[in-house]
Amino acid sequence: MRDFLPIFEMDVRNLFRNPVLIGYNTVFAGGLILIIGWLMGDSYARVSDAYQYYAITLLVYGTFSGAMTATNCFMERDIKKPNLRIIYSPAGGSSVWLSKMLASFVFDYALHIVLLILCGTLLGVTFGSNPLAFIVLMAPAELFGTALGTFGCCVLHSEELASTVLSLVVSLLCVLGGTFFSPDALGGPVATISLLSPVRWFDDAFFAMACDNDLSSFWPVFLGCSVAIAVLVIGCKHFFRTEDYL
Repeated sequence: MRDFLPIFEMDVRNLFRNPVLIGYNTVFAGGLILIIGWLMGDSYARVSDAYQYYAITLLVYGTFSGAMTATNCFMERDIKKPNLRIIYSPAGGSSVWLSKMLASFVFDYALHIVLLILCGTLLGVTFGSNPLAFIVLMAPAELFGTALGTFGCCVLHSEELASTVLSLVVSLLCVLGGTFFSPDALGGPVATISLLSPVRWFDDAFFAMACDNDLSSFWPVFLGCSVAIAVLVIGCKHFFRTEDYL
């Protein structure tokens, strides 16, 4: 642990020094919520309802897009040489992928909490009678996204390839999950398939908490996502190969 913490702190600092990733998770994400909510306002009883819908769905989209943060943190070209030193340090090779996964989680989680507060303050978005439960449930979604990105790097051994593949996977999950429109509007078969998307699980749980003060989905979604994270972590440990990474 003593050898691991300096590596983790270094990765966190590097992420918070990256203006592109900071802007993507704050300015771009907030602008997307504002623009799409305003454009779709006529489809809802009130514009505030549109902001409510897209703030939640695009926030979930952002948490799963943490996969791309992890791929950048893991295999960005300037990071490879420091990682080489870490692999042959007492911390060991596992510290490379584990540190990147956890640092990306802390980075995305912190910025998305700021975004959530801004949406509530500026757009009137509500998060239910227990907003703390909302914030807590964001954590496994964030960690799943970064674990997925780390797993993709361990399997594909390329930032560009992993980012491309994971971007398609996350986009497909979000479309099926109802990020941009309700899958129920496309008919029964698509609505049924959408139930397989973890994005749909989080969307439904967040809407239940924010709009109905219903916490019944909290633990099933939290525990189900935790199992998926454990599987991805085991996969990272199994597929990470020093010789392939270098």
